[in-house]
Amino acid sequence: MGRFVEGQDRRQSWLLPSSLDDYVTADNPVRVIEVFIDELDLGALGFTRFEPAATGRPAHDPATLLKLHLYGYLNRVPWSRRLEREAQRTIEVMWLTGRLAPDHKTIANFRRDNGPAIQAACRQFVVLCRDLQLFTGATVALDGSKFKAVNNRD
Repeated sequence: MGRFVEGQDRRQSWLLPSSLDDYVTADNPVRVIEVFIDELDLGALGFTRFEPAATGRPAHDPATLLKLHLYGYLNRVPWSRRLEREAQRTIEVMWLTGRLAPDHKTIANFRRDNGPAIQAACRQFVVLCRDLQLFTGATVALDGSKFKAVNNRD
C-alpha cells in the first residue's frame, strides 16, 4: 500500500466500458442545451442544408453544430479552432455532439452560412432563460469615451 491515492492504469482494458452519460451530471448545462435544441424547428428558423442531399458525403447535422456553437457561447469559446479542440477533449462536448468532432472549417462555414438563423435560435434561448428567471436584474454601464493618447516621454 502506497502513501498516496493511486489512479487506474491507463492501459487497462475493461470488459464493460463506462458510458459518457455517467460522466455528465444531471444538472450540467449541456443537458439544457441538448433539450432546447432538440425542441427547435431548425427549418423554420432558416438553417440552410436542413434537409440532407441525396448524393455525396453526408453533412453534419445542423442541430449538432448549433449545440456546439451554443456550448461555445455559454463557455466563452468563440473561435472555431478552439471549439474543434474542445470537441476532441472535453467530455461534456463529446456527450453533447455524440463524439463527433467537426473540423474548424465546418464550424466556421456553419456560422457564416447560418448567421441570422443562429441569432434567432440564440434569441429564443435568451427568452427561455428569462422565462425561467435564470438571469438576474444586474445593471451594466458602458463608457464610450475616447481619448487621444501619446506615448512620448516629452
